[in-house]
Amino acid sequence: MADAINKAVDAAKDKAHEVTSGASHEANKAAAKDSDRSLGDRVSHGIDAVKDKVDEKKHELSKEANKESAEQEAKGIVETVKEKAAEAYNYVAGGEDGKGLVETVKEKASEAYNYVAEKVSEATHAVSSDANKEVAKDSNQSIGTRAGAAVDAVKDKVQEKTSEVKAEAHKQNL
Repeated sequence: MADAINKAVDAAKDKAHEVTSGASHEANKAAAKDSDRSLGDRVSHGIDAVKDKVDEKKHELSKEANKESAEQEAKGIVETVKEKAAEAYNYVAGGEDGKGLVETVKEKASEAYNYVAEKVSEATHAVSSDANKEVAKDSNQSIGTRAGAAVDAVKDKVQEKTSEVKAEAHKQNL
């Protein structure tokens, strides 16, 4: 970036020298043509006019080279910024090949929600299983009620363990 700025500054300096040399060339050329001046003075101004023209062209060429270099540097910077912006976009939004940050966060949030839901289900089934066990043990209940409660206690225990395994799987995906 600094190189591009330095080259642009150099190009501006060269332009100033080019204009100055051009003006000096014109003044010396006019003095060389002035018949009121001595021959030695006219020759001296003629030589200075040629030197000024050479300087003018030298600064013109240097200006163009510096300008071209600054433009190329600036284009390179723009391309780098575009590439970095595309990389950042792909990181956040995801490219064609993979998922980005947004998709990953959505997946993690879903896994966290499912983990909590399974832990709630596990706890609910544990409480229900314990309650059904108590009913199954209660001798004041009928055999049918006690048998039904025992079956429900087993079903609840299976659901509790199933939810526990699912919750652990969701936790591993976090």
